[in-house]
Amino acid sequence: MISGVVGRNTCVQDVNTICMRLFDTWCESRNLIPLAYLMHCWPLSDSRPHAIRRLQETMKDLRRNHADKLDPYALSVLGELASHLDELIDRAQTSTSHALADSQPRWSAGGEG
Repeated sequence: MISGVVGRNTCVQDVNTICMRLFDTWCESRNLIPLAYLMHCWPLSDSRPHAIRRLQETMKDLRRNHADKLDPYALSVLGELASHLDELIDRAQTSTSHALADSQPRWSAGGEG
């Protein structure tokens, strides 16, 4: 379990590092539309699944609606970010399903709990 937490924390740190790179790049180039999208959901208020999904959806919206404002570098970095966000969401879903399975009563073959 501890290695899962460490892996998750590392992944969250990677997401923050990637977002910082995008922030710096878009500030330097004064690329305001992508910057506004990023600032809408980052820095992360926390690393719970809701905040991660919000960042993921916002970056998808940016790529979908304003691809013309993104250079090849930004598109590449957004792809890297998407991979980390997918991993975090997968981890959250796996943790939730394990927690739900662990909370279910265990019934014996004879029907006794």
